[in-house]
Amino acid sequence: MIRASALYISLIVSILIVLVCGSMLLIGFTYRMQERKQERAQLLRENVASAMLILMQQDFKADTAQQLSLYGKEKDSVSLEKKAWGIYELGLAASWINADTLRKAFLIGTPLTDSLKVLYLADEDRPMSITGKSLIKGTAYLPKSGIKAAYVESSGYADKTLVYGATRDSERDMPAPDAGLLKSLEDLPAFASDADRLQDTVENSFFNPVRRLHVEKDDVFVSGFKAKGHVIISSDSMLVVDKDCMLDGVILVAPYVKIEDNFSGRLQVVATDSIAVGNEVKLSYPSALLVLKNDTAKHQVKIAVGRKSVIEGALFAWEKERSVLMPLIQVGEEAVIKGEVWSKGYVALSKTARVNGSVSAIRLMARVASAIYENYLIDVKLDKTALPKYYLSSELLNKQVKSGRLLCWVN
Repeated sequence: MIRASALYISLIVSILIVLVCGSMLLIGFTYRMQERKQERAQLLRENVASAMLILMQQDFKADTAQQLSLYGKEKDSVSLEKKAWGIYELGLAASWINADTLRKAFLIGTPLTDSLKVLYLADEDRPMSITGKSLIKGTAYLPKSGIKAAYVESSGYADKTLVYGATRDSERDMPAPDAGLLKSLEDLPAFASDADRLQDTVENSFFNPVRRLHVEKDDVFVSGFKAKGHVIISSDSMLVVDKDCMLDGVILVAPYVKIEDNFSGRLQVVATDSIAVGNEVKLSYPSALLVLKNDTAKHQVKIAVGRKSVIEGALFAWEKERSVLMPLIQVGEEAVIKGEVWSKGYVALSKTARVNGSVSAIRLMARVASAIYENYLIDVKLDKTALPKYYLSSELLNKQVKSGRLLCWVN
């Protein structure tokens, strides 16, 4: 005879076996699904990385969008889009497998054409002079008449070496910027008519269409305003940015832009008249200040950087045809520029100003008391070796480079 308890125990054991087997099958299935998910994620990352490499090639032009199969196989479809964003280029890469999608938005920078260049001074058949506690460290492109030590207010050059680096002959004209990118910058003010009225706060992903905001004449002061991402703020007259504003990655477009004392942010500014940067302002990398003179303008356009301000990025002043009142970039005392200063005209460097990067200009200018000295450096330090190795420039100033690099993620 079989006891009833034995059947009960057999039933319990059978249930346990079913539970264990079912659990093992479920664990195996879950592990397999997770493994396939990780494989898809890895494949998506590889596809996006390949798409990014395509976007960073100079042959892939700005304002271009397309979809393609990377290798002509399944599961390798990507979407590519590239467009100008100020002096940089914006890359949008996406890949998908069924419902899984991976997207990346990033800015594309350009390696420096000459990684050692610290100074380019156009050749106007007169020498450059250096005095005081000035320093030039890097490769200097100078007029054929060279460089010499000089005395200013009974003070001579404090060092014996004029240039800590190689010297090469410069040309009479400045190296031309990239025409295509310059044209896109000049066209930015034309879109103001399609813009919305200014709001208190706006944040827009770079995957979305650009958000355009316009400041009316009666509301020129942008006080406490917050903006981040794919946003362009424009004005027909002026924009004034106070220290309470929070701007990250946006573009400002106006004839005149004033950034008040103690502001901190990251932005690009495109002006047709002038840009005034106050004292102790901090513009983080990658920022850019650009003044583009209209063909019909009869006045001098300029960028003025105040005392103890720090700008990480590029300063650019441009006019198409050389005029008597050439563009001016003025850097105040104790100000530090970490990047590039490029002017198709004057660069005026005040005493104790410092450029960790490069300066390119037709003429240098220095002011001592009421006197103005042309092609003089007075107590100014130009040091290319102090520029971080990760620094990337723009195709605007390095059009000979065939491939860009990842500058930063923006989404």
